[in-house]
Amino acid sequence: MNENSNHTEILIQYLDGELQAEELERLKKNLADNPSLTEELANLQLAREAARRYGLKSKINDIHKEMMLEMKQGKPAKSSVIKMLAQTGLRVAAVFVVLVGLSAIYQYFTTSPEKLFNENYQPYSIHEVRGMPVNSRLLENYKHGNMDSVIMEFNSLRAPEPEEYILTGIAFLESNQPERAIGTFNKLIQQNADSKTDFFEDDAEYYLAMSYLKNLEPQKALPILEKIQADPSHPYNSKLSKWFILKVKSLH
Repeated sequence: MNENSNHTEILIQYLDGELQAEELERLKKNLADNPSLTEELANLQLAREAARRYGLKSKINDIHKEMMLEMKQGKPAKSSVIKMLAQTGLRVAAVFVVLVGLSAIYQYFTTSPEKLFNENYQPYSIHEVRGMPVNSRLLENYKHGNMDSVIMEFNSLRAPEPEEYILTGIAFLESNQPERAIGTFNKLIQQNADSKTDFFEDDAEYYLAMSYLKNLEPQKALPILEKIQADPSHPYNSKLSKWFILKVKSLH
């Protein structure tokens, strides 16, 4: 992974045993649901093992201490320091850094809207909101993955509730009908704007952006994703790293 990813610090804290119980549980769930995150963790573990095998951390600390001491004394770096930089272990570290950089560049230039959708799409968690009941048959069909039936039930409703728009939009999305998903999420957002409410607005924004990616319209997804990523209080903020936003921008 690279420094632009929001997940990097969490994974490093995990490897260092610094995560609290709640954060640890959340990460384990994310790892189970996200193969790309699991791969990134494996790469970090490999890098750590390489550093351990070659004693890089100790060598780098020694070099840093010696160089800082000589800088304070106003002396040029000794030849011994230069030689240390050329040792096998540090050459291995340099190679690893180059490989990581090349990997990041490769990911940047070979990405696609479909790939970004598949890597970052998150399943929807059903809410329980009093006073806003969801059609029971629609809800049961959604829970059992019967997306066509969800859509049929929705079409029979005279005045759908906000979460019914969300469930149906996702049903369209998971049925490979992103255009109809876009229309459904936008309708809920427009209804909120007209009535000056924000029912399920956060969910609608995230899944609308995902629908635009699925529909090969990253230019429409980007401003929504940037809005979510810039708002720490947004419930989907943690799902969008700066690296992900950068890759979406690369599709323009």
